Amino acid sequence: MCAMLMVGSIGLVAALILGIASVTFAVKIDPREKAVQDQLPGANCGACGFAGCAAFAHELVSNPEVEMACPAVNKDALEVISDILGRSLGAGDAMIAFVQCKGSPADTITRYNYVGPEDCRAAQIIAGGPKACQYGCLGLGSCVEACPFDAMHMGEDGLPHVNEDKCTGCGKCVDACPREIIALISRSANFGVRCISQDSPKEMKQYCKVGCIKCRICENACPFEAIEVTQGNAASIDQEKCQKCGLCVSVCPTGVISSKQPPVKVQVIAEKCKGCGICAQVCPVDAIFGKPKEPYVVDITKCIGCGMCIEKCPADAIERLAR
Repeated sequence: MCAMLMVGSIGLVAALILGIASVTFAVKIDPREKAVQDQLPGANCGACGFAGCAAFAHELVSNPEVEMACPAVNKDALEVISDILGRSLGAGDAMIAFVQCKGSPADTITRYNYVGPEDCRAAQIIAGGPKACQYGCLGLGSCVEACPFDAMHMGEDGLPHVNEDKCTGCGKCVDACPREIIALISRSANFGVRCISQDSPKEMKQYCKVGCIKCRICENACPFEAIEVTQGNAASIDQEKCQKCGLCVSVCPTGVISSKQPPVKVQVIAEKCKGCGICAQVCPVDAIFGKPKEPYVVDITKCIGCGMCIEKCPADAIERLAR
């Protein structure tokens, strides 16, 4: 009986000590942290550079110099967080994943039949992977597995495809690809080159039917000097210079330049058109025709939606069609 009382007394004293300690040494958490964390995606993807959403929320609250680094936060959530913190949070250009390969199994050569884990990194270890083109997608879906937002899936063509509505630009798929085929580009970008091959055109044609052949036709056609084909490299697009005219897409002989969105074509407003013909002169694809002093007409089947005619029309008589 005495032993039971003694044990009970010790337990009571220990509980009292722990209770006092929990109050005395308690770490006070700013209530704003929970409010900020509720606006974050909760995927703990690490794209912000911190261990998870809770850690980033703590940093936002405790460090007034920290800007918004979570790519998954939309405009509405950003405004709520700014209101909670009482300061405007800067945010960079929203990014999105882009697969820089168009070489499906039907268009490429395979060196051997791979038997092993359905993982691109595992396949890459074995003699550099089964696909003959060392810059081509292995198609085993490591990027899909790595995506914490279910924004990627394998298509019927054997290549990964990005769901732009779900993609947050976190970069997990980029890290998962052993061939560095996936890149992050601006969400506002309209075009991308689906090839990163550094092989010569002759070598590349042996491995892939749809890769960049470094012909420079796109580079020469671009009126804004936004495309460059450097020695040994596939074409690349400077998204800051790109004016989304689409000429590169229309002239590429292998179709390797991809349009993320269909071009918005144009039409002439007959009531405003003075028939000056300037639009027909600047149209790079001869999609506009007409007679002097009469309303001109746009051939929709030829129009690529570059908008050069809109920019040059002195009568403001050309507009884009509704999507």
